[in-house]
Amino acid sequence: MSDLANTPGTKLKMIDHAELVAKMNQKYGNLYVEDTIEKSVYKGMDTDNKQATVMNIPVAHETMDEKTAYNIVKTIFDKKPDPVAVHKEAENFKLENQKSAASPVPFHPGAVKYFAEKGIKLN
Repeated sequence: MSDLANTPGTKLKMIDHAELVAKMNQKYGNLYVEDTIEKSVYKGMDTDNKQATVMNIPVAHETMDEKTAYNIVKTIFDKKPDPVAVHKEAENFKLENQKSAASPVPFHPGAVKYFAEKGIKLN
């Protein structure tokens, strides 16, 4: 998307589809939320895009050791400016969004440890 948006003279028209979230969640489980891609995210957009979003959920096998999982989550949140520099969407990696209800799978104990240190209650 970024490459296309940065092509000189290109206009982008994204199709709104946020109204499908309820039916998608009914069919596949609570994986989707209504969201907006603001027109400022990509060059060439004239209007905001109302869309269905699936949360960014890193998944690890339950046998991954706690220290490794903890360090991955810590890096994602403590070094947030690095992924934001690659793509503005990473600004949405927010501690306050970390809730059990936002994930179809349980949090790894390493992630739980990191979030607890930051005062985040998952339930």
